[in-house]
Amino acid sequence: MARTIDAHRKQLDDLHTQTERISKVIEEHNVTAGILLHLQKGVKSGATSARLSIGSGVTLRYTHQEKEQGTALIDLGSGVFGERPWDEAETITRERLDGIEMLQKELKEQSTNLEEKITVLAEAFNEAASTLTAATQQPPPHSAPAPSEEPEPAEEPTTDESQRRPPRRSSRRGKELTLDD
Repeated sequence: MARTIDAHRKQLDDLHTQTERISKVIEEHNVTAGILLHLQKGVKSGATSARLSIGSGVTLRYTHQEKEQGTALIDLGSGVFGERPWDEAETITRERLDGIEMLQKELKEQSTNLEEKITVLAEAFNEAASTLTAATQQPPPHSAPAPSEEPEPAEEPTTDESQRRPPRRSSRRGKELTLDD
């Protein structure tokens, strides 16, 4: 039961890791959609600009001087990129965002179900452990033979069995057990 609980906890940790990754992807999609929306609004005034970070602390300034929308290269899937107007790129980004948010919701539901399952298993494990502990602390009831029954004589172990087993040592103090017991 303890192994099952540990396996479920590892699975829960993996779900939390995936949820964190998905949260970062959602944040990235929200930023992208916001930038595309800003660019679309700027076109109405005749010019729009943006700063594009390309990494290593380098940012490019982008200026669009036309009344028409610009285009963006967008991943259409399977490593295929296509040039699309800003409004289409925003629509595609928002659709992806909806799908990712549904995935995040499913992972959170799985996580909640798994947490409940772990709680139930942990409670069952604790009950079993406390029952086992209580059973080992109480000495088993000694049953005296009935007066009409005669105790059966114990069989003498054969010489092979007696040679294989070391003699049992008695405990040193009262009911305390030693490592030899």
